[in-house]
Amino acid sequence: MEFIYKFDTDNGFEIVDRSSFYDVLEDDDFYLMYLGKDSFLDFARTYKLDHAIIDLLSTDNSKKSYVAVEDTYTFAILEIFDIMGNLETSDLIGFYIENNRLIIVDMYDRDLSTKEAFRKMLKKKFYARSPGRILKYFITALIENHNSIFDQIKTSTANVEDAIIKNRKPSNSIEIISDNRHKVLNMYASYERLLDTLEILMENDNDIFDDDDIKHLKSIAFRVERYSSNISYLSDYITNVKDSYASKMDLSMNNTMKILTVITAIFTPITIITGWYGMNFTNMPELNWNFGYMYVIGLSIISLIVGYFFFRRYEK
Repeated sequence: MEFIYKFDTDNGFEIVDRSSFYDVLEDDDFYLMYLGKDSFLDFARTYKLDHAIIDLLSTDNSKKSYVAVEDTYTFAILEIFDIMGNLETSDLIGFYIENNRLIIVDMYDRDLSTKEAFRKMLKKKFYARSPGRILKYFITALIENHNSIFDQIKTSTANVEDAIIKNRKPSNSIEIISDNRHKVLNMYASYERLLDTLEILMENDNDIFDDDDIKHLKSIAFRVERYSSNISYLSDYITNVKDSYASKMDLSMNNTMKILTVITAIFTPITIITGWYGMNFTNMPELNWNFGYMYVIGLSIISLIVGYFFFRRYEK
């Protein structure tokens, strides 16, 4: 699926057909396009883009992050995690930018977030052609739902922490902590790749962007950096909860071992008594004593009582 728009100063972006996109561009022309991977490959071959870009797009395994800054254009590939999935998969987006064109390349859009961000961006009112501003709105639309993911991870982690404090043991606590940790690492890596790409764009080595464009790119870079910082803090919080959970489990294990040790110590005298009288030597006087059986029972009960009160007194 592809969308082709031409910017008009009075009406904003208007849909045009593919043929007009390949017409000779005039100074005031500006085109915005949403293409699939194969369609962009046709464009790349038609305009003889760098062979490294064509070779990269021709392979099944594209890089997670790639930026090529040429004299007249910049091409970048960016991996963004799949917000609708389990965050173990990701979307791959390409950006082709020049003075008169901006192409969003849908390489892998598993959750349709790329297409949805493109549509949201088109709803914005543009009064002048500005690739920097368009990129800002597109990336903003792309990550605007990430706060809900952040809140979801924070809430589930906080629930585990509350359970630890209240001495409850949810059966899946360690799974929740591990899953949240994995999600946070993926999110942090995505933000760092996005920041690296924005920094290269802001360097503007091929003078594609004007000062206003750079201002908008800096604005979205600050937002992404804030998201990255929040994710970093959340990662530390998850680590602290994981440590608390491990400490709680260690304490529980120690208490269990303490109880087993006390029980073993209390019943040790009985074990000695039964072992002693189980030898059945011929000259053991208690064997022929009428009250020998009751004597051993009483001795065992006394040893239990003494052991019980001894540990009650020194249990702390």
